[in-house]
Amino acid sequence: MPTEPENIMVTVGAQHAISLIAKTFLSRSDTALMEAPSYPHAYDALGSRARRLVTVPVDARNGWDDNGLAQTFQRAKPALAYVMPDFHNPTGAVMPVHQRELLMDLARRHGCLVVADETTADLSIDVPPGKPLAAYGPAMLVGSMGKTVWGGLRVGWIRAEPEKIKLLEQARYAHDLGTPILEQLIALELLGNYDEVLRFRRIQLAEGRDHVEDLLRSHFPVWDVPHVAGGLCTWVNIGQPVSSQLALAARDGGLPLGAGPRFGLGGAFERFLRFPFSYPAEETSVAVDILANAWRRVEPHRRVEKDFKPALV
Repeated sequence: MPTEPENIMVTVGAQHAISLIAKTFLSRSDTALMEAPSYPHAYDALGSRARRLVTVPVDARNGWDDNGLAQTFQRAKPALAYVMPDFHNPTGAVMPVHQRELLMDLARRHGCLVVADETTADLSIDVPPGKPLAAYGPAMLVGSMGKTVWGGLRVGWIRAEPEKIKLLEQARYAHDLGTPILEQLIALELLGNYDEVLRFRRIQLAEGRDHVEDLLRSHFPVWDVPHVAGGLCTWVNIGQPVSSQLALAARDGGLPLGAGPRFGLGGAFERFLRFPFSYPAEETSVAVDILANAWRRVEPHRRVEKDFKPALV
């Protein structure tokens, strides 16, 4: 996208960007549209400002539903829509061109501001990301170096029309006076080698994804493990509404995992588990050992592929 400095605000990571957008462009009378499942902290940020949240489903295999999008816009009249069109967290889905066009057309007709979270967009493995939503209309884009480079590098950004950036500036200064300079200099240095960093990350993520998919399918043959084309995790259907129990049992064994309901509203997604594939192979193997023991305790009548000894962590 052709971009000038006036189009950019540098933020303290993506979560800061999402919270600032919510504070600036949502009021207590507004409705915000989100995907389900979605990034938990985005629910928190938008839910703290909007009168209510409405959701459209995203499926790991089938992506977004055209009719669901259209009906939600028609019924709810959202003031803001937050979406993650490329390697969606947690499902890994990628929004096809026709749905990007549909989304931006619906937003124009209903006067809705679209915010596209692109923090995972560069983490492609098998397929490249699509064109940014700003190519189809005036969408605000949120990015970060936390997912592509290092989670400890708290540098993100918002790309938007200059008049929207000015509104964000006015809202921001009541809470902070800008992003630390040292972190920005580090980010700038890394951007000079960004293509090399991404090549390394894609190799790492491809190996991690393949290892995770093989392990989960082998050890848990009753689970539905989708194949994802990018991102950082897979959204596994475990077949039973015990995700929260399973996550607690795994945590007791030393493995922190995101239970399905953490990524939805109202206790949804108890049949799903978010499993990352960004860790080294040996750590992932230990994690699956712990998960197998946890699954056996939660669902003893469910067979795992072999008898596991408790893993040392």
